[in-house]
Amino acid sequence: MAEEDPTQSLCKECRNPIPYRARLCSHCNSYQDWRGLFSISTITLALMTALISVIGAVSPAVINMLYPPRSKASLQMPSLDGTTLRVVAINKGGAPASLIRARIDGDYLAAATKVRLRNDGDAIIPPGSKLLTFDVIPLLNEDQSYQGSLDALGAIVSKKHLPQTSVIFGLAHSDGSISVHKFPLSDNDMFNLLRENADRCSNISEPNFINGCIGAPEEAPKEESDTTPP
Repeated sequence: MAEEDPTQSLCKECRNPIPYRARLCSHCNSYQDWRGLFSISTITLALMTALISVIGAVSPAVINMLYPPRSKASLQMPSLDGTTLRVVAINKGGAPASLIRARIDGDYLAAATKVRLRNDGDAIIPPGSKLLTFDVIPLLNEDQSYQGSLDALGAIVSKKHLPQTSVIFGLAHSDGSISVHKFPLSDNDMFNLLRENADRCSNISEPNFINGCIGAPEEAPKEESDTTPP
């Protein structure tokens, strides 16, 4: 039986002979002390790297399948400048929402008043924030708009409020739900809106229902008196 060489020992990994108390194997470069407990072979490291890459590529698809992104949109900070209405749309979700309606609600302005989005593409509200701009077009002629502005001014001076008028928006969300957002208009808003609409209608040569300036009502023809002697 061969005697063991006291100047050599066997590597803990590859079992090749190495100098006694050597800290690093000259054959496989593995540590022989406590650091060897944490050593990872090249093959193992490559497999772990590949596994992490696959998990990183697949996990978003799996998460989206189990938890599909949803929209979480709302409208904030409405501002009416004459007949121009601006609203900030904020979507905190991961899917787009859409604007499905905008209308007037109240007793002072007719429900036929248009709240028209200037850019149709803005009806889609992606994640993030964006500014929506609308044109408010009352179905009134120049005289009616001017008289309405005087009524609003009188309400402001006398502190007797006009009948409440609001703008209502409807948002459709990715999960099929619909949220309604209602913004009341102040007497100052009504005054500026009607006064600007009167100025707008004064510059329109052919009033009609499309542009909102319907023209002055026609006077009924007077009946001719019968002056034929009996």
